Formats: sequence, C-alpha cells, structure tokens
Amino acid sequence: MKPNYFVTDGLTNGKLHFFMDYKNREPFFKQPIKITLGTPLNDTYHMVKNVVYHGKQILALKHDQTPDTIVLVEAKIIDGQLIHIAKLPVDLLVDISRIVETTL
Repeated sequence: MKPNYFVTDGLTNGKLHFFMDYKNREPFFKQPIKITLGTPLNDTYHMVKNVVYHGKQILALKHDQTPDTIVLVEAKIIDGQLIHIAKLPVDLLVDISRIVETTL
C-alpha cells in the first residue's frame, strides 16, 4: 500500500490536500517534448501544450509531416511515465479545443 502524502495550500485556513489528487490537477509536461509512437508505425509528434481537463491530461500534438494540424489526445501517465495515448471522445473536443486555442 502506498503511503499518503498531503500538501497544505499555504493559506491561513490551512486546507489539507491529498498530494496525488493535487498532482492530477497540474499539467504533467511543463515543456514541449518529442513523442514517438511505436505501433503500428513509428510516428513522431511534438507536444506543444499539456492541459488538464476534468482530471485528464490532454496533450496537443503536432505531427512532423503535417505541422499545421494539431491532434488532441488523452494521456495516461502512471508512476511518472507516459503509458498510453487515446483519442478524445467527440463530446469533449469542442470544450478542449477552446481551452487549447486560448492558451497557444
């Protein structure tokens, strides 16, 4: 069983937060990175933005061959490693597109 880690928010009322919940609300990748997807082809993408939406890590990716197109995906990060990238559901695309457009 993992130990519980807590973080205070530093305010005078001293709210206590579970560290892993707090970490899930922050973008995991702070700087642009290069991601290579290995299955079925070795495609290379450049992550240009990482936002958190409803506790999900959303990555805005640009492909090497089509740098004018941005692909939005959900990233599964476990123990500090990028494990899986999945397509976003259609109902989330409009909201997330607006967020990414305003921050790019």
